Amino acid sequence: MAPPNDALLDAETRDRLHYDTGVLLDAGDFTAEQTYHRGRLARTLAYLHGIGTVAGLKVSHHTGGTPEDEEIRVAAGLALDPFGRLVEVPSLACLKLDRWYWQAPLAFSDFGVFTPAEYRLSPGAAGIPPTGVVADLFLRFLQCERGKTPAFASGPFDAMDAVVASRIRDGYELRLVPRSTAYPPPAAPTSAFPSPVEEPDEAQRTARLREALFDAWRGSREQELAKLWSDTFIPASLLTDPSQPDLKMRDPAWVFLARVVIGATSVEDVRGTEVRPTRQGTVYVDNDLRPFSLSPAALARWMGVF
Repeated sequence: MAPPNDALLDAETRDRLHYDTGVLLDAGDFTAEQTYHRGRLARTLAYLHGIGTVAGLKVSHHTGGTPEDEEIRVAAGLALDPFGRLVEVPSLACLKLDRWYWQAPLAFSDFGVFTPAEYRLSPGAAGIPPTGVVADLFLRFLQCERGKTPAFASGPFDAMDAVVASRIRDGYELRLVPRSTAYPPPAAPTSAFPSPVEEPDEAQRTARLREALFDAWRGSREQELAKLWSDTFIPASLLTDPSQPDLKMRDPAWVFLARVVIGATSVEDVRGTEVRPTRQGTVYVDNDLRPFSLSPAALARWMGVF
């Protein structure tokens, strides 16, 4: 069963529900009330705190005793997605690397074997394999229905024993996507705001910062979605949905977490009907390419305020 669509994507509004004595309320009114407050909070978080990791979510590689036990692990943590929604991973999340590598939905052509010059890792990366498969790990907000409660049947039904979800939980989804030779690993997007390294002249940096703020407005939710659908960093498989009439994923607000390099050679390895690059060497995880959302407390400490 597909997760329910987030009303925040289609019903973003600046209109607050108006209450008065004698006004009749239905489910749509309560949804509008939630959507207004969620939307205002999301706008605030997105524009004041940015996109990316807020706390935790460190990605690591664990070999385990056997190939079946090898894992990519994501520590518990919190992130802000491009729409300003909080995406929380409440406990350790694990991805079985061998199972992922050999899964049937992936094909040999989905994997590319690259050299260190093509990995596009953070400066100073050490211990990387001489050749390897590159995959990027993404996180996104996902709603999950919880529990059941009696309700009147909707639509062309005559039933008094229908049920609906009693709660909607703010959940998450993790996806590790390989980069192919057709679409080599792109460089991770950089911040639009200038840094002292890029622009050492203070006056010029201030002017560039002011211009970046003028250009920071992202428009309506429809315009934000259009920009995400055309994002060249997010893999195409995370932007398309064959079940949709326009083939576009309804919720493409992915947050980049880490780049994973899996040591491999171009020699073909066969397991049953599946063909993959032969794994050889270490697995390297780069956590430093991701965007971060820094708290005022972290910034104050970094600046030496206290």
